[in-house]
Amino acid sequence: MKTILVIEDVPTMRANIAEILQLAPYQVVQAANGKEGIERARQTRPDLILCDIRMPDLDGYGVLHILRKDPDLATVPFIFLTALAEAADFRVGMNLGADDYLTKPFDDISLLGAVELRLKKGPVLATDAVVSSDRLTNLRQAILEENNASQSLCDYYPTTQFNRKHRLYAFGSWPTSVYFISQGKGKLVKIDASGNQYITKLIGPGDFVGYQALLTQGPYTDTAELLEDSLVCTIPSVDIKALLDHQPVVANRLSQKLAIEVANLQEKLLKGAYQSVRKRVAEALLLVQRTFYPQPNASLPEGHMPSDRSHNQSLPMSLSRENWADLVGASTETVIRILGDLRADGLIEINGSQITLLDIDKLINLKR
Repeated sequence: MKTILVIEDVPTMRANIAEILQLAPYQVVQAANGKEGIERARQTRPDLILCDIRMPDLDGYGVLHILRKDPDLATVPFIFLTALAEAADFRVGMNLGADDYLTKPFDDISLLGAVELRLKKGPVLATDAVVSSDRLTNLRQAILEENNASQSLCDYYPTTQFNRKHRLYAFGSWPTSVYFISQGKGKLVKIDASGNQYITKLIGPGDFVGYQALLTQGPYTDTAELLEDSLVCTIPSVDIKALLDHQPVVANRLSQKLAIEVANLQEKLLKGAYQSVRKRVAEALLLVQRTFYPQPNASLPEGHMPSDRSHNQSLPMSLSRENWADLVGASTETVIRILGDLRADGLIEINGSQITLLDIDKLINLKR
């Protein structure tokens, strides 16, 4: 049984963490402050350390600094527990050798997921050895879209079946992982001060999610939520950072992806400002079709679909009215009315929550 040392000065928080870990089950050793934590670490030689940052006398930074100087404990994985939300504090911890962060408040899934990831990785290795591992080689190839590596990526990282509406991460939280969608569908959402939602991107199989925050070294600027039950691979941020630091080609590729996403979002916002709602609804319908329900001949350029009627229809597409409204950037009532108009025009068919595009060519021309 793996032993985990929990260093936390708040008794209720420490007890809650210990209870969750013991149920997993792990052997848990507790320490109420930094000095006691160092003593317990030297006595028990734990497999993993969870440590709060803000503690009296000796804070988490001091604990990490001392342990990284101890030859017997230098390679023990170390996760900070923090309620802080400033980039400077996170960079200090990483520079000292922290392996991961958990931002309070966190739930039991986040806690156990972070612990499982770190224990699976094992003791901290020298950076060069980590970068040359099979795991990171596969991750590098998946990001660069080489050798169909993404198909086997989840063989190297924990993979979880999440339910519909599960949030992979939320706006304002700090990145501890990057997510790879193996199966399923999701969305990236921005929410304004009034609670209005706007879908900025649809995500599906083969997409990496959450790497933008690592590139900008800041918190998440959006929320990632699943649209259906999905199979998701969780990649610890330390692995991505290792590649970013030592593989410039990976940094360039992710920067290119980010630049494309920004350009697409800017184009979408521009269309939202000048296009009619009817055209925006058509655009949304075609976007969902291209992203989630591509035609067998989807390699043809957009607007060059064959004239044969059977190839000019989509598969039935399922999305809630609220999600259609968030994708269009209009009220639900307005979007429902426009969808009704398009059905009356014979461009789409509506059956409950399913929409089938009956004439893709006409919808393409309509959006222009």
